[in-house]
Amino acid sequence: MSLPSAVRSMCLVSVLALGAGGALAQSDDAAAAAEEAVAALLALREPSAEDLAAAEEAAAEARATAVEEATSAFEALAAESAARAEADAAARATEAEAVAAAERAEAVENATSAFEALAAESAARAEAEAAARAAEAEAAAAAERAEALASATSAFEALAAESAARAEEAAAADRAEAVEAASSAFAALAEESAARAAEAAAAQAALDQCIEIAGEPSAENFPSEEAQRAALTALREALPACRTAAEALPDEGAPLYHLATASQAAGRHRRAVPLYERAAEAGVPAAFTRLGDYHNFGLRPVREDAAQAVEFYRQAADAGDPAGMATLAFMYRLGRGVETDTGEMVRLMQMAADAGYPFAQINLAQTFLRGEGVLGGVDEALGIPDARRAVPLLVDLANSGNTEAIQDLIQLYSDGAEGVPPSDFLRGGWVEQLAATGDPAGIAARGFLYEQGIGRGANPELAAADYVAALETGEVEIEDMRGTIDGRTPPWDQATAIAFQTILAERGLYTMRIDGDVGPGTRRAAQGLSE
Repeated sequence: MSLPSAVRSMCLVSVLALGAGGALAQSDDAAAAAEEAVAALLALREPSAEDLAAAEEAAAEARATAVEEATSAFEALAAESAARAEADAAARATEAEAVAAAERAEAVENATSAFEALAAESAARAEAEAAARAAEAEAAAAAERAEALASATSAFEALAAESAARAEEAAAADRAEAVEAASSAFAALAEESAARAAEAAAAQAALDQCIEIAGEPSAENFPSEEAQRAALTALREALPACRTAAEALPDEGAPLYHLATASQAAGRHRRAVPLYERAAEAGVPAAFTRLGDYHNFGLRPVREDAAQAVEFYRQAADAGDPAGMATLAFMYRLGRGVETDTGEMVRLMQMAADAGYPFAQINLAQTFLRGEGVLGGVDEALGIPDARRAVPLLVDLANSGNTEAIQDLIQLYSDGAEGVPPSDFLRGGWVEQLAATGDPAGIAARGFLYEQGIGRGANPELAAADYVAALETGEVEIEDMRGTIDGRTPPWDQATAIAFQTILAERGLYTMRIDGDVGPGTRRAAQGLSE
């Protein structure tokens, strides 16, 4: 273990002093000097607490000062010893020098051993004390650190608890605010959704009402003037709903089509055409047919353009519109805007007829029945005419109340045709059906059957009554009201003529002799039935 600097310096001074004393004095003097040195060392190795504290506080300064003082004392003593030794050297000679040297060596060795033992003991004590103080200081520091840590931990825990409480309060406030904001947003969204749903429901209701009253968009011809008037009346009734639907649902084609039809019926063609165009863009097939009509007939503001009309009709046909198919068939039949093509005419008309379009069915039936629309009335490649193919079409139409079809069936079973023989029974049945509709020609035809006893027993009174009823409508002339047999009108049955004259006389219209001769007088009287 190394000695402190101050201790090492003082020990060195003591050793040097002992050496010098041996050189200058006798052995007794040397012993005395050694005792003094030992006493000094003993005094040195038992330092006081104050000295230790001072030495500890200013160790560096004390060590430097001790070294300096010892060095100065040594230098002065050495100089003095050298002078004395030099003065005695001559007297003592070689033996004294040797003895002195031996003594000095022994003294130095003894002093060094004693010093080292003392220094080791002092160092051990100092080290033990330093270690004890260090341990004590470390323990105190550890206690202070533990106390500081405990205080810091308590403070941190308190702060953490306070922060947590504040954070929880803030979080609760934020949650409450968020819930309130979400509730408000949800309420607003629900209100908005409800409003939108109500608007959508109102728009859908308007659309449904528009279509329910006015019907699905159709460009088909009306079967009668009454049907046309009824359709226009319904359209006027549906207009408010159609307008609402068109505004709320601009992509729905049906309301646009009905608004266009209303404008067209009112003669407002400049308004009708754009509406038809929008309806066509929305996918309404019938709108293409109406646009084709505008170009086909040159209705203002559209110029006549048959080729463009054909394109619109073709688009309508491709989209499945029966009226577009039938009209395009007529364009091929007439060679208008396209080359004449009987086969294409029949194909398109058949498609329209299969789709249930009465106008196409009656025209196709008449093509099969009489070759209408075919050059020369005959096309062997197409098998036209063919009355057998016409019959199913005419029967379907007749059963749906189409009077034109019934009249064709009456004529067919009256005269017969290739593959369809005449039939008084079938003729009579269709005549009865036509008369039941109130058709003047049908009533007159039934009268003719009663007159001639065709398909039933002859009944002059019923025949005369039917003739009178038909003439009262003003739509039948006496010269044309009676039918034909084998292609010609037979003479009046006398009994029927008498019954007819009798009714005219009872009405005050006929004042001449009732003779069964329907001549000019009878005819003039019959004209009064419609007045």
